[in-house]
Amino acid sequence: MNKIRYDDWAFTIFLKVVATAAFLWSGFFWSGVTILNFYMFNTDESYRATGFLVASIILLVSLILMFLRMYIIQFPLCVVGSIIYLVQAGQLIDVIESYTIRYIPELLLFIVSLILFILHMARVISKSLGEKETFNTSPAESIIGDGVTVEYRKEEKPKKEKKSRKEKKKKAPEPEYSEDPENNIDETTPDGD
Repeated sequence: MNKIRYDDWAFTIFLKVVATAAFLWSGFFWSGVTILNFYMFNTDESYRATGFLVASIILLVSLILMFLRMYIIQFPLCVVGSIIYLVQAGQLIDVIESYTIRYIPELLLFIVSLILFILHMARVISKSLGEKETFNTSPAESIIGDGVTVEYRKEEKPKKEKKSRKEKKKKAPEPEYSEDPENNIDETTPDGD
């Protein structure tokens, strides 16, 4: 998990501060006021308070994961929490338009979450492409494994003894012919003796 978590830089820290401010304004303060109001004074519509409560808890978990730089888990939670929150807020805004300033800043949390998720995915993709390129262009030794080197040795054939030029020019000795003793004719004795 730590391999895909990246360090924050000035822009991401700024976005997280904006998201925190939006959550504190809409998701914590005004959502809390609305929850208490519905549970204490308007119990007929307490389901709205429950919706705000569930949405605020999900958004809080999402914000904590954002600070832990777990954007892949955080973004879906933020989407779910934002949908629940905005559905509940939309019903109240339809009744009283001035509530827009109370609830709509929560959209900043969603927008920041989306931006951080896109930046994170771009980093993950660029890193995986870089690793793939390194893998494809690396020499054979590093592909086989860390610290393993492969040595290729050419098999040497036994060398033939070199003959000097004089020995090469000498002809092979002619074979000696011997005849069988039966075939030998003694020329010194006359025929018929």
